[in-house]
Amino acid sequence: MLFKNAMIYRLTKTFHLSSDDFREMLEARRFVPCAGYKPSSFGWVSPLGNSREEELPLLHEVSACYLLCARREEKVIPTSALNEAMLEKVAKIEAVEDRTLRAKEKRNIKENTLAELLPGALAKSKQVLGYISPADNLLVIGTASAAEAELFINCIRDSIGTFTVVPPQVKQKPQDIFTNWLLRRKLPENFQLGNQCDLLDIEETSTVSCRRQDLDTQEIRSHLEAGKICTRLGILWHGDLSMSVDKDIVLRQIKIESMTDEDEFQDHDPIAKLDAEFVTMTLEFGRFLPELMSALGGETLPGA
Repeated sequence: MLFKNAMIYRLTKTFHLSSDDFREMLEARRFVPCAGYKPSSFGWVSPLGNSREEELPLLHEVSACYLLCARREEKVIPTSALNEAMLEKVAKIEAVEDRTLRAKEKRNIKENTLAELLPGALAKSKQVLGYISPADNLLVIGTASAAEAELFINCIRDSIGTFTVVPPQVKQKPQDIFTNWLLRRKLPENFQLGNQCDLLDIEETSTVSCRRQDLDTQEIRSHLEAGKICTRLGILWHGDLSMSVDKDIVLRQIKIESMTDEDEFQDHDPIAKLDAEFVTMTLEFGRFLPELMSALGGETLPGA
């Protein structure tokens, strides 16, 4: 799958932009690397990225879905290096002035030291993919990080002016559904238990994480009968699409079980390979997500 993790959002309004207009608007937030004292940068790069990235479009459309790619770059200053430089300055000032600096003064020195180190700091970068399906009023972002997803959404807003999305609003609490599935071993049609789960004791706040484990065991049942709830559950859909889903409907470790890394999309043309992966994923999500929402009690769509 093109996305290993995914956060799902519903558009609250119909997306009317044409691909040409959308592509042009994205240029306003094309990625610019960190420079000077700038600690981080976030902007659009081409989903088709290669060595001629600046010449490639920032939007890739396949089957009426828009694929976007954002790059996040942050300058890295090790905490130990920052503290060492700050403490050296503090020691010199205290020796010259023969006094102990106050906490506020030390904070100011630390901030100034950080600013001095930023221009020479190394930068690390990460790319985040996402796609919009206007027909489904759907935004899917290929991350499990709420912070990264929020940066991605804000970058779209900055590019096109307004863009309102909400997480899926399901009619039952996912953790209650997951707990019931584990207890009763009765899942909706096309769904099976996977091999992982997270259990939470609400009163004690203790947790149990099970990985690569048969969930149809007395051990799991005993935890649930003792009052724990399931906050994350591994599932199989149609016996082939596997993932874990948490109480916030964040999808992790998405995989098509029948495919291996070796035989997945063996096209040597990178764009054709991307298109094949993208079409496969959007088709799978287009069928899977409605069934998942139905299994969680049904979805209340924005404006309904």
